[in-house]
Amino acid sequence: MFEKFKAKRLAQQQQRAQELAEQQAATARSQWQARHDTITAMISLASGPGFAPDGLMMHRGETCFGSLTNCSLIEERKGAGHFVAGNAGVSIPVGKIGNYPIRYHVGATRGHYVQGTPSPTAIGTGTMFITDQRIVFLGTTQTRECAFDKLVGMNQDDAAGTITISVTNRQHPTVIAYGSSMAEWVQFHLSVALAHYHGTTDQLLAQLNAQLAQVESEKPAGA
Repeated sequence: MFEKFKAKRLAQQQQRAQELAEQQAATARSQWQARHDTITAMISLASGPGFAPDGLMMHRGETCFGSLTNCSLIEERKGAGHFVAGNAGVSIPVGKIGNYPIRYHVGATRGHYVQGTPSPTAIGTGTMFITDQRIVFLGTTQTRECAFDKLVGMNQDDAAGTITISVTNRQHPTVIAYGSSMAEWVQFHLSVALAHYHGTTDQLLAQLNAQLAQVESEKPAGA
């Protein structure tokens, strides 16, 4: 009886181990396929001609490599201010002249208004276009254009899902928010657009093809 119990338990353990191995293999195949598909799509985008997007007037010779909806334009806005009341001070009797008392007032202050603290605020929602000449935010109430030939600096915050762009023809940087889940998408499409702008597409494609070859060499069984 005990031997049958041990055999049954061993068979159950072996079955669970086999199911776990199959799950891990399926996960490995899925992850590998996702990496392979991503790099293949990158190569296709980088080597392709781009497209003409709906809603944006294109410049001569310009092509678009990505458009992303539901983006927000962020600017510093002051919060609500408040009024600080004044102080009447203290009145001190110092004597009399005739029958009239003389008092000396000290410490009186006037009230004043304190402005609110500036904080990043979404002032518009729209679509961000990434072309080989510029980045454009196009919304219903706000529009910003950041041309690459006027670019001073650019910073992406992947955790916050924002990009900050400084150009010579605008006093303040342009900040566009798209969410952390789209950070990698924006990073790659911008890399492709800048490669076309700078004429370095061949170098980018060489890097991507090397990555694809590495991924293909790691292909798991059954993928």
